[in-house]
Amino acid sequence: MKPIFHCSKLLILAVSTVFIFSAHAQTQEASPEAQPQSGLDKNTPTSAEQEQILKSMQHMLRRAQTSRTLAAEHIEYIKNAGDADAVRLLEDASQVMAFNLICADDTLTNRDLNQIAADVSFKIAMMAGNSTIAPRLGRMAQKQTVEQRMELIGDISTTVLMYEIGRRRGLFDALLTDFGQARFCSGMQTDMRTRYNELLSRLETAP
Repeated sequence: MKPIFHCSKLLILAVSTVFIFSAHAQTQEASPEAQPQSGLDKNTPTSAEQEQILKSMQHMLRRAQTSRTLAAEHIEYIKNAGDADAVRLLEDASQVMAFNLICADDTLTNRDLNQIAADVSFKIAMMAGNSTIAPRLGRMAQKQTVEQRMELIGDISTTVLMYEIGRRRGLFDALLTDFGQARFCSGMQTDMRTRYNELLSRLETAP
Protein backbone atom coordinates (compact mmCIF):
# COMPACT_ATOMS: atom_id res chain seq x y z
CA MET A 1 0.00 0.00 0.00
CA LYS A 2 1.18 3.50 -0.75
CA PRO A 3 -0.08 5.74 2.07
CA ILE A 4 -1.63 9.00 0.94
CA PHE A 5 -0.12 12.08 2.50
CA HIS A 6 -1.67 15.51 2.57
CA CYS A 7 0.59 18.29 1.28
CA SER A 8 -0.18 21.97 1.73
CA LYS A 9 -0.77 24.13 -1.32
CA LEU A 10 2.05 26.41 -0.27
CA LEU A 11 4.51 23.54 -0.15
CA ILE A 12 3.41 22.43 -3.59
CA LEU A 13 3.87 25.99 -4.85
CA ALA A 14 7.31 26.28 -3.29
CA VAL A 15 8.58 22.95 -4.59
CA SER A 16 7.05 23.53 -8.01
CA THR A 17 8.74 26.91 -8.19
CA VAL A 18 12.11 25.33 -7.39
CA PHE A 19 11.57 22.71 -10.10
CA ILE A 20 10.58 25.37 -12.61
CA PHE A 21 13.74 27.36 -11.92
CA SER A 22 15.85 24.20 -12.15
CA ALA A 23 14.27 23.10 -15.44
CA HIS A 24 14.66 26.57 -16.88
CA ALA A 25 18.33 26.64 -15.91
CA GLN A 26 18.98 23.26 -17.52
CA THR A 27 17.26 24.38 -20.71
CA GLN A 28 19.41 27.50 -20.88
CA GLU A 29 22.58 25.47 -20.28
CA ALA A 30 21.63 23.08 -23.07
CA SER A 31 21.06 25.96 -25.49
CA PRO A 32 23.84 28.52 -25.08
CA GLU A 33 22.69 30.42 -28.11
CA ALA A 34 19.38 31.15 -26.39
CA GLN A 35 21.07 32.97 -23.51
CA PRO A 36 20.81 36.75 -23.50
CA GLN A 37 23.91 38.72 -24.34
CA SER A 38 23.33 41.29 -21.61
CA GLY A 39 25.32 39.30 -19.07
CA LEU A 40 22.44 39.29 -16.62
CA ASP A 41 21.68 35.95 -14.99
CA LYS A 42 18.05 35.33 -15.89
CA ASN A 43 18.04 31.94 -14.14
CA THR A 44 18.42 33.31 -10.62
CA PRO A 45 15.12 33.87 -8.77
CA THR A 46 14.41 37.46 -7.93
CA SER A 47 14.60 38.58 -4.34
CA ALA A 48 10.80 38.67 -4.20
CA GLU A 49 10.57 35.08 -5.49
CA GLN A 50 13.23 33.90 -3.04
CA GLU A 51 11.37 35.57 -0.19
CA GLN A 52 8.10 33.88 -1.20
CA ILE A 53 9.77 30.46 -1.37
CA LEU A 54 11.34 31.02 2.06
CA LYS A 55 8.01 32.07 3.55
CA SER A 56 6.33 29.01 2.06
CA MET A 57 8.94 26.65 3.49
CA GLN A 58 8.77 28.32 6.90
CA HIS A 59 4.99 27.97 6.86
CA MET A 60 5.32 24.28 5.96
CA LEU A 61 7.79 23.65 8.80
CA ARG A 62 5.60 25.44 11.36
CA ARG A 63 2.58 23.49 10.18
CA ALA A 64 4.43 20.18 10.39
CA GLN A 65 5.66 20.96 13.90
CA THR A 66 2.15 21.90 15.03
CA SER A 67 0.71 18.72 13.52
CA ARG A 68 3.35 16.53 15.19
CA THR A 69 2.85 18.16 18.59
CA LEU A 70 -0.93 17.87 18.50
CA ALA A 71 -0.79 14.32 17.10
CA ALA A 72 1.50 13.18 19.92
CA GLU A 73 -0.93 14.53 22.50
CA HIS A 74 -3.99 13.21 20.68
CA ILE A 75 -2.65 9.67 20.43
CA GLU A 76 -2.11 9.61 24.19
CA TYR A 77 -5.70 10.75 24.66
CA ILE A 78 -6.98 7.98 22.36
CA LYS A 79 -5.09 5.29 24.26
CA ASN A 80 -6.20 6.57 27.66
CA ALA A 81 -9.79 7.57 26.85
CA GLY A 82 -11.25 4.14 27.53
CA ASP A 83 -12.62 3.72 24.00
CA ALA A 84 -11.61 0.12 23.39
CA ASP A 85 -13.13 0.07 19.89
CA ALA A 86 -11.06 3.07 18.76
CA VAL A 87 -7.85 1.61 20.18
CA ARG A 88 -8.54 -1.77 18.59
CA LEU A 89 -9.37 -0.15 15.26
CA LEU A 90 -6.12 1.82 15.26
CA GLU A 91 -4.10 -1.19 16.36
CA ASP A 92 -5.56 -3.57 13.78
CA ALA A 93 -5.29 -1.09 10.93
CA SER A 94 -1.68 -0.21 11.71
CA GLN A 95 -0.68 -3.87 11.93
CA VAL A 96 -2.34 -4.81 8.65
CA MET A 97 -0.80 -1.82 6.85
CA ALA A 98 2.65 -2.46 8.28
CA PHE A 99 2.38 -6.11 7.24
CA ASN A 100 1.38 -5.04 3.73
CA LEU A 101 4.56 -2.95 3.48
CA ILE A 102 6.63 -6.08 4.04
CA CYS A 103 4.72 -9.03 2.60
CA ALA A 104 3.03 -9.46 -0.78
CA ASP A 105 -0.51 -10.76 -0.26
CA ASP A 106 -3.13 -10.64 -3.02
CA THR A 107 -5.90 -10.80 -0.43
CA LEU A 108 -5.02 -7.30 0.78
CA THR A 109 -6.05 -4.90 -1.99
CA ASN A 110 -4.91 -1.29 -2.27
CA ARG A 111 -8.48 -0.09 -2.68
CA ASP A 112 -9.62 -1.71 0.57
CA LEU A 113 -6.50 -0.68 2.45
CA ASN A 114 -7.01 2.92 1.40
CA GLN A 115 -10.62 2.72 2.54
CA ILE A 116 -9.54 1.31 5.89
CA ALA A 117 -7.01 4.13 6.25
CA ALA A 118 -9.71 6.69 5.47
CA ASP A 119 -12.10 5.13 7.98
CA VAL A 120 -9.51 5.04 10.75
CA SER A 121 -8.41 8.60 10.01
CA PHE A 122 -12.01 9.77 10.20
CA LYS A 123 -12.44 8.04 13.57
CA ILE A 124 -9.28 9.70 14.87
CA ALA A 125 -10.48 13.08 13.61
CA MET A 126 -13.90 12.71 15.21
CA MET A 127 -12.30 12.05 18.59
CA ALA A 128 -10.45 15.37 18.47
CA GLY A 129 -13.50 17.26 19.71
CA ASN A 130 -13.26 15.56 23.11
CA SER A 131 -9.48 15.24 23.15
CA THR A 132 -7.06 17.17 25.31
CA ILE A 133 -6.04 18.99 22.12
CA ALA A 134 -9.57 20.43 21.70
CA PRO A 135 -8.91 23.70 23.61
CA ARG A 136 -5.85 24.51 21.50
CA LEU A 137 -7.70 23.61 18.31
CA GLY A 138 -10.50 25.94 19.39
CA ARG A 139 -8.10 28.84 19.91
CA MET A 140 -6.43 28.21 16.57
CA ALA A 141 -9.81 27.97 14.82
CA GLN A 142 -10.52 31.61 15.62
CA LYS A 143 -7.82 32.58 13.11
CA GLN A 144 -8.46 29.88 10.53
CA THR A 145 -10.88 29.33 7.70
CA VAL A 146 -13.04 26.20 7.69
CA GLU A 147 -10.78 24.71 5.02
CA GLN A 148 -7.66 25.38 7.11
CA ARG A 149 -9.24 23.78 10.18
CA MET A 150 -10.16 20.67 8.21
CA GLU A 151 -6.68 20.45 6.72
CA LEU A 152 -5.09 20.64 10.18
CA ILE A 153 -7.37 17.92 11.56
CA GLY A 154 -6.51 15.82 8.51
CA ASP A 155 -2.80 16.31 9.11
CA ILE A 156 -3.16 15.33 12.77
CA SER A 157 -5.19 12.21 11.96
CA THR A 158 -2.74 11.11 9.27
CA THR A 159 0.22 11.68 11.58
CA VAL A 160 -1.37 9.57 14.32
CA LEU A 161 -2.05 6.71 11.91
CA MET A 162 1.38 6.85 10.27
CA TYR A 163 3.08 6.93 13.68
CA GLU A 164 1.30 3.74 14.65
CA ILE A 165 2.15 2.10 11.32
CA GLY A 166 5.81 3.07 11.77
CA ARG A 167 5.85 1.79 15.35
CA ARG A 168 4.37 -1.54 14.29
CA ARG A 169 6.77 -1.77 11.35
CA GLY A 170 9.66 -1.35 13.78
CA LEU A 171 8.39 -4.29 15.85
CA PHE A 172 7.97 -6.36 12.71
CA ASP A 173 11.53 -5.57 11.63
CA ALA A 174 12.80 -7.23 14.82
CA LEU A 175 10.89 -10.40 13.89
CA LEU A 176 12.25 -10.22 10.36
CA THR A 177 15.76 -10.24 11.76
CA ASP A 178 15.03 -13.33 13.82
CA PHE A 179 12.99 -15.38 11.35
CA GLY A 180 13.62 -13.97 7.87
CA GLN A 181 11.01 -12.56 5.53
CA ALA A 182 9.61 -15.85 4.19
CA ARG A 183 8.93 -17.35 7.63
CA PHE A 184 7.69 -14.04 8.97
CA CYS A 185 5.17 -13.57 6.14
CA SER A 186 3.87 -17.13 6.25
CA GLY A 187 3.61 -17.05 10.04
CA MET A 188 1.76 -13.72 10.18
CA GLN A 189 -0.44 -14.15 7.12
CA THR A 190 -3.44 -15.85 8.75
CA ASP A 191 -3.66 -13.36 11.61
CA MET A 192 -3.28 -10.35 9.30
CA ARG A 193 -5.94 -11.63 6.91
CA THR A 194 -8.30 -12.13 9.84
CA ARG A 195 -7.73 -8.57 11.05
CA TYR A 196 -8.12 -7.27 7.50
CA ASN A 197 -11.47 -9.02 7.03
CA GLU A 198 -12.70 -7.80 10.41
CA LEU A 199 -11.78 -4.23 9.47
CA LEU A 200 -13.72 -4.54 6.22
CA SER A 201 -16.71 -5.91 8.11
CA ARG A 202 -16.66 -2.89 10.40
CA LEU A 203 -16.64 -0.62 7.38
CA GLU A 204 -19.65 -2.38 5.88
CA THR A 205 -21.67 -2.22 9.11
CA ALA A 206 -20.61 1.30 10.14
CA PRO A 207 -23.49 3.83 10.21
